[in-house]
Amino acid sequence: MHSRLAQRAARLRHAAGRAATSRLGANVASLYAAQGLNYLVPLIVLPYLLRVLGPVPFGAIAFAQSFATYLQILTDFGFNFSATRSVSLCRDQPQDLARIFWTTLAAKAGLLLAAALVLFPVVWYLPVLHRHGTVIGLSCLAVLGSVLLPQWYWQGLERMRTMVIMQVGGKLCMLAAVFALVHAPSDEAKAAAILALPALLAGGACLAAVAFMDPVRWYRPTARDVWDAMTSSWHLFVSGAATSLYVNSNVFLIGLICGDYQVALYSLANKIALAVFGMLTPIAQAAFPRASLLFGRAVPEGKAFVRRLSRYVAVLAGALSVGLVASAGELVKAFGGPRFVGAVPVLRIMGLLPLALAAATILAQMVMINVGLARQLSRIYLAAGIASLCLLPPLASRFGAVGGAESLLIIESAGPVLMALAIRRSRLLRPQRPAETG
Repeated sequence: MHSRLAQRAARLRHAAGRAATSRLGANVASLYAAQGLNYLVPLIVLPYLLRVLGPVPFGAIAFAQSFATYLQILTDFGFNFSATRSVSLCRDQPQDLARIFWTTLAAKAGLLLAAALVLFPVVWYLPVLHRHGTVIGLSCLAVLGSVLLPQWYWQGLERMRTMVIMQVGGKLCMLAAVFALVHAPSDEAKAAAILALPALLAGGACLAAVAFMDPVRWYRPTARDVWDAMTSSWHLFVSGAATSLYVNSNVFLIGLICGDYQVALYSLANKIALAVFGMLTPIAQAAFPRASLLFGRAVPEGKAFVRRLSRYVAVLAGALSVGLVASAGELVKAFGGPRFVGAVPVLRIMGLLPLALAAATILAQMVMINVGLARQLSRIYLAAGIASLCLLPPLASRFGAVGGAESLLIIESAGPVLMALAIRRSRLLRPQRPAETG
């Protein structure tokens, strides 16, 4: 009898494992379908905009988007990781799920309102920002879309297909609008608004989908709920904000130091490099809630999962970096044409980013966040951000966009080294020795 029960339990565990693996595979497939469109749309839109707008208007839009990214980092406040993890752990507890859902939305909306009240007057009164004021305002529509988008909810439930469909629809609308409305450098403002369109449409549609397809119980968040949610996400927010000091701020500072043309060169190379790295993003998005669940059960289970994942990611990232460096000239020519030839050396330097970013993604998202090292992670990113602020200005002043790329690669390469040292020092992944019995 005991043997039959053990066999039945083993079969149930095996079936559960197969179902979990199937769900992970379906999520990865859905995300790769969306990522395929993410590549197809820029392949069509980016070369068109670069040729129609020219370097200076394109650089102005990139500058405005970098400003809007600050708002997005503030309103995200680390919830894309902390709320995802909370949803993943409470997916079978409707009351807790409702509290997490409505509290996260309330916190993000409050942060957006506070940011708007502070930053828009700054844009109005500072001449260097006021000059790009219209484009900045239109680019910030994407921030509203980010606030509305409950990505953390769908990701935590490991149900990404619905979100992917909405995002695909938004990108297709943007694609049609670009060709219908943008025809000359004077259409700079139209282009900025259209580029923000996918985030706005996807955010509203995905939020509506929660109400109609997977309703969440109503819960009225209290001030204490919002405060607790922000407190639990604080170190993740610091990590994201510090990361922006050497990712997003490079575009912003190059614009202040070198002007819109160098911003255009840097932004084109950065968009290509990040698009190539984006081939790995669906794997990370789908694997994060699974890693959270496994580390929540037992550290050895999570460790084994991350080890298996790392093998595949390392091979893919290495191949992407080699291909990016080797084909930099052809990629810049295909996307930007002869007026952007100055982006070729920038892209060759950034070609090594996929490998560095993949290592950081595994160590930071899959391991450090899930084993309770968020505080150490925030310190690493903060140190990297401060180092970038010291390194970028002299390099950009002397070498322009090339100096910005050199600064970015140095900082991104140092990050995984510091993360690995922090994990090793914590000893959280070391096997536990059996307790000695007397």
